[in-house]
This record gives sequence, C-alpha cells and structure tokens, in this order.
Amino acid sequence: MKRESQAAYADPADYARLSEEALVVHQRSPVSANDSLLVFVHGLGGSRYGPGATWGRFPAFLYDDLPEVDVGMYQYRTAAGRWAWTRSIALEDEARVLADLIRDQLKAYKRIVLIGHSMGGLLCKATIHRLLETGEHDALKRIAGLLLMATPQLGALRVPAWLGAFSFDARALRPHGELVRKINLSFENHIALDERVSTLRRTTIPTWAVEAVYDRWVDSLSAGIGLTSSRIKVVRGSHTSIVKPDDRDSDVYAWVRERIGIALDRFKYDVFVAAAMAGHSGDAEYADNRATVLAMIEVLKQRCGYASVFYAGATMPTMEDFDPEELALRKDMAALRESRYFILFYPKRIVSSVLYEAGWALILGKPAIYIVGDDQDLPFLMQEASQAFVERRVRIFECPDRASVLERLTAYGPELFDASAA
Repeated sequence: MKRESQAAYADPADYARLSEEALVVHQRSPVSANDSLLVFVHGLGGSRYGPGATWGRFPAFLYDDLPEVDVGMYQYRTAAGRWAWTRSIALEDEARVLADLIRDQLKAYKRIVLIGHSMGGLLCKATIHRLLETGEHDALKRIAGLLLMATPQLGALRVPAWLGAFSFDARALRPHGELVRKINLSFENHIALDERVSTLRRTTIPTWAVEAVYDRWVDSLSAGIGLTSSRIKVVRGSHTSIVKPDDRDSDVYAWVRERIGIALDRFKYDVFVAAAMAGHSGDAEYADNRATVLAMIEVLKQRCGYASVFYAGATMPTMEDFDPEELALRKDMAALRESRYFILFYPKRIVSSVLYEAGWALILGKPAIYIVGDDQDLPFLMQEASQAFVERRVRIFECPDRASVLERLTAYGPELFDASAA
C-alpha cells in the first residue's frame, strides 16, 4: 500500500511505478487525521489511473466534496494485464489481499466504504465473504457501506462458459458459478443490507446498486439481486459511462454521494452509556453517580476519540428533572439503536432499567463493556456474557471507584472497543 499526500485529487505523476501497489490512498496531509475512507475497485479490463481510467472524475469530485474522507484506489490484474501469467491470480485470491489490507494496513479507518464497478463489485463482495469466512469481525464492522456499480452479482450471461477453463476472469464471472454462489450465500445468511437493521445474527453493511439501462453486459436481475427497488438507482447510460460522471449534477454522482453520507453517518452516537437513574436512594446518591458518568464521558471524548456520547442523565442534574417513563423509554431506545457501542455503568447492585437496556444492546448486536464494582452484582447470566459469543462482544471491567474507572478507560484509549485489545 502507498499513500499520496495531495491538496486536490490527481493521478500521481509517476503512477506507472505504482502498478504493483494494490492500493494507493490519497490523503490531504502526510499523517491523515481522517477516520473514513472510500475505496474504488475497477472492473474487468479497468484501471485506476491514466487516460483510460475506469472512474473518470468520480474520485476527484468526492475528494473535493468530502474533505473529512480519504480516497483509496485499488488495482489488480484483469484481461490483458493477465499476460504476466506468473503474477495473475484468481479473483478469490485477490479478495484475500484486499481483506488483509482492510484488517491490517487500514486499521486506522473506522469507516470504509467500498465502491466497485462490474467485476470490481464482485471483488468487494468476495472480500466481505473472506472476512466472514475467517472470522475477522473487527475488520468487518469497519466496512460502513458497499456501492455496486453495474455489478454482475449472479455472473455475466455474455461470458462463454467454456472460457472458464482458460481464464480466471471468466471463471469468476460465470453465471451461478462457484464463487458467485458462495458470495451470495454469505450475504444471504450473514449480512443485513439495510442501515436501519441492527441485529445480533447479522453484520449490517448498507448496500446499494446502480444499474445502467443500456448495459449489454449485466442484466437487471444480476445488477440488483437481493436489494429492494429503493436501494437501486436506474440511470441512462452504458456499462462504463455510469462510472464517469461529467459533473456534480450527474444523477449517478448525486445519488452515490448521498448514499456515502448515509453509510458514514449511520450512527448518531458513538457510545450509549446506560447508568441507573430512578433506582437511587435520593438526589445525593444520584448526583454522585452522575458525576462519575460525566467524568467517564469526558475521558471517552478526550482520550478515546468518541465525539458523540449519549447519556440520559446528561441534562438532568436532579431526580426531579426526569422525563415521564414512557417518554424516557422512547428516547432511550431510539438512542440505543442509533449508537455504535454500549457501556453499562453498574457500580453496585440496584434495581434499574439499565439491565433491560443491556439486554437490548445484546439483541441489537452492540459491542459492549460492563463497568461494575463487583461482577457478582450482575445477574447470573450477565456475569458470563463475555463467553456467550464466538467473538468477544461483551467485556467486563471491575472498577471499585471513580479513579479506577477513569484510569481503565484512559489506558485503552482509542482501542477501547477493539476486541483484540482485551
């Protein structure tokens, strides 16, 4: 992987020397502060740079319009590029390369949107399949969205079946072929395509598709399989023209940019903090508990990098300020659904609805941390919550006082919810 520091997007002056670099990341300073990345993946016979580049001005428009986002350009061998046969690999193996890049070199990016054209869309899906297959849940959760541009998700009917015996590309594009079948089964069983869905059973990766009405390579069914009509943009254009918008007023560009925004801003809050409210013996105990939570929030923002934290008591200094129960429930549940992570603050055994919220966080598949004075104060099943999942979805921190809570959060910093840091 290579990084290019640029004030405005442009092909690297010596892009030919980068031909063996799988990914080139364009960023605005040598040390990018951005935590969001777009990755463009070309299709059969495509290229990322030069006069015949697949994407035209698409990356440049987005680089200008989204200053908080870096742009990555992926390159791999297809078509004539495969004449260097000793360096030619199957699409499934290329997916292993991209999956490892996402897991390792791109670890600093919290949100990655994959944008694939034609066979490049299949490569993006194969990469997600690979991360599922190898159980790389942390990397998978950082994929914030997937945009499929004229992608033959069921294979391409115009590719002769016999060509698969001689060509990696034809093998990958064979209608209902082995790779296509495996990818689609993975998505059907393990991926939720709608950003409004949050569940323990599936990883949510908001997915959309663009279909060209003059496309002679990818039929309508193959382009949009598995997606509702509201997640498919149908435009006039050919297989290749739809990824080369003339200007920012292009239907495709405006629609894709809006979907990128939805993917990157899926969560309104980084962290939901559940702390007891009405169960306290009086204002003094509530105020002390609230002061600890507010101190925690300050650490979460300043030391851990979580800019947006929801805590129901943030604007309620006394117990008299509480909302009516029904209103509080509606507000809390809406905020929980819109939060990426969950923290239960439970310093002592108390009758409180925070345990109900912790249960819902499990149902919604939120990575969670329980901060307790003594884990024996938790209900019996919650004491072993960290052992209940294949991946480490729940961790328990025993902290006897405020100082130890803040020290523990500070020690983890930005890796607080990284299971590998446990």
